[in-house]
Amino acid sequence: MIAARLSGASESAISLLGLCGFLFASRIMMNKVALETGIQPFQLGVFANLGAGLFLLPWLAAFRQRIPTAPEHLVLYVVLGLVSFAVPSVLSYFVIERVGPAYTSIVYCLSPLLTMTFAAGLGIERMFLRRFIGIVIGFTGMIALVQQQVLQIDIGQPVWVAVGLAIPVCAAVGNIIRSAWWPKGTSALAFSCGASLSSSVMVALMAPVFETPLIWRFADPAILSWLMGLGAMSALSQVMNFRLQQIAGPVVFSQIGYWGTGFGVLLAAILFGDVLTALSFAGLACIMAGGILANRRAEI
Repeated sequence: MIAARLSGASESAISLLGLCGFLFASRIMMNKVALETGIQPFQLGVFANLGAGLFLLPWLAAFRQRIPTAPEHLVLYVVLGLVSFAVPSVLSYFVIERVGPAYTSIVYCLSPLLTMTFAAGLGIERMFLRRFIGIVIGFTGMIALVQQQVLQIDIGQPVWVAVGLAIPVCAAVGNIIRSAWWPKGTSALAFSCGASLSSSVMVALMAPVFETPLIWRFADPAILSWLMGLGAMSALSQVMNFRLQQIAGPVVFSQIGYWGTGFGVLLAAILFGDVLTALSFAGLACIMAGGILANRRAEI
């Protein structure tokens, strides 16, 4: 009975991981087009998260749920807004400018490895060989997919290369915090809504340092449409992400980036005519195999 329940949960988690990866890739594609319409990067960060939170509020009301607002929960939202979104956004801004976008995208490959290490070290999840092998296989697949970007990395500024490593550390710490301090009795819907709104506030506070909010454009119908569309997509993505973390834990959740990159390669081929190579297919196969292995629980 227990084995069957674990098996069902495992199958559900891997399906949800695939869905979250697809939504992740879709958001990246939407972000790319939205930025080309004239939306500023921090404007996008603020209003995509704000839109997600506002789209989720009626959903919360329909299910008669509410965002937990005890003092410890408010602190949790602030910390998550900083660690999971605001700080990585700021670091990415500087690292992209000095080292290049290729390196910034690649350092996210380290997030699952770091999450697994932190989770095991803190006793949140057990480290076992099958999971370790799965994460390493997924990492190999990810590198295969981004090998062209690897060749473009400029390591001429070692200080900023080192600073870039803080980006996956933030992602891993955020994964651990969500699991370790998940508000008791709170649904993924309520938690994701609170985290989305707090992320919007944190990015808004930092935005004036990097952009001029007074010149952000909203009157253009195309820009307004993209902001609303990204808010809706972010709302769906956030709920699915938090649900995945709730049922599968931080290590499985951390592989969204791998699966998102895989789906991104496929979507780029379908939408923009990018060429899929044998190495691309090998990388996709490794990501899928690694995700399945890493998701399986240790034998009881």
